[in-house]
Amino acid sequence: THIGGLTIHSWSGLGIKTKLDKYDLDKIATSEYIVKRVSRTKVLIIDEISMLSTNMLDMVDMVCREIKQNDEPFGGIQIVLVGDFFQLPPIVKRDHGENKQNSLIADTSSSGTFAYEASAWGRARLVVCYLTEQHRQDDAEFLSVLSGIRANSVSKKHMDYITSREIEYEDFPENITKLFSHNI
Repeated sequence: THIGGLTIHSWSGLGIKTKLDKYDLDKIATSEYIVKRVSRTKVLIIDEISMLSTNMLDMVDMVCREIKQNDEPFGGIQIVLVGDFFQLPPIVKRDHGENKQNSLIADTSSSGTFAYEASAWGRARLVVCYLTEQHRQDDAEFLSVLSGIRANSVSKKHMDYITSREIEYEDFPENITKLFSHNI
């Protein structure tokens, strides 16, 4: 079953949780619509895996195992993780003042941030497939700049290329796309 546009947070019933205790897990595992959704799932595809935190992947694993009553990774659901760890990292909220002693997963604030550092990742024995061919960009010079930025090895040639594309505010084309760092 394909659930278009549903985030892993919504699908799993975890929402914005950063920790999972026994009460939370019981509440999720008794929610009729979440149980129905997880129980019917045979393959779970998580896109933009680079944005998923260590804790979130472990919590999704825990919810799946609890609902499916199956101790295999992700309750036996086949997992397909898609993404690029050179892209957006997870936004990790730290629970400084919150009591974490009842949490069902270990505090990973000092041991990891990325999904591949989650214990669920290791237990799942994932097969990693690297895609090496670039299909989105056929401008070799621009692709070189993007690759330099991606690998944190921007050369003077790359900077010269970027600088050559700079235009004054008054010369902006009409209806140009604007990028903002905050949604405000």
